Amino acid sequence: MTVPNSAPQPAMSPYGPPGYGQAPTPKKTGKAPVVLIVLGAVILAVSVIAGIVITVIGISSTAGGISDIEVLDSGSGTVTAEEGDLLQFYAEAGTPMPSCQVTGPSSGSLSDGPNRTSSTTIDGTTWESFDIAEVNESGEFAIDCGGTPVAVGPPVSIGGIFGAVGGILLGLAGGFVGFVLLVIGVILLIVRKRAARV
Repeated sequence: MTVPNSAPQPAMSPYGPPGYGQAPTPKKTGKAPVVLIVLGAVILAVSVIAGIVITVIGISSTAGGISDIEVLDSGSGTVTAEEGDLLQFYAEAGTPMPSCQVTGPSSGSLSDGPNRTSSTTIDGTTWESFDIAEVNESGEFAIDCGGTPVAVGPPVSIGGIFGAVGGILLGLAGGFVGFVLLVIGVILLIVRKRAARV
């Protein structure tokens, strides 16, 4: 004879199994997206600002040198220079190199300058350097190039030109990297928030 199992059965909760009806614990989204957003925004802002500043400084120094160059259309004239200055002599591009006589305050007021060449454009005319001298004594210098038009002034700042180009490249490259990091951070943040809701 089979004896029915009379062991007490566990009472069923009228509210369902434990945890039934409770909202799921939200998943943590992590700090990576926020870090990327902040880092990207900082890199973007710093790169753009630094690029603009470096570009402006480079252009200003280059433009300052060009503005100090004096064009002698008749091939003769006087320029004033201070001790330690460099006087670069320019001829129009494509023309023969002129022969110039320079008279200063004394016989030793000028000496050969460093081996440096440069070119610039003034009022649509391209000028290329053909000689350079270092000023040893401040004063006025009379220049006679035999009627051939010349331009006289300081060497064009190569550093200023490279600075301007470098500033532009820094702004573009750094801005691009910062923008990419910013976008990735925003995308990750959106994806994780959606995943946390599931």
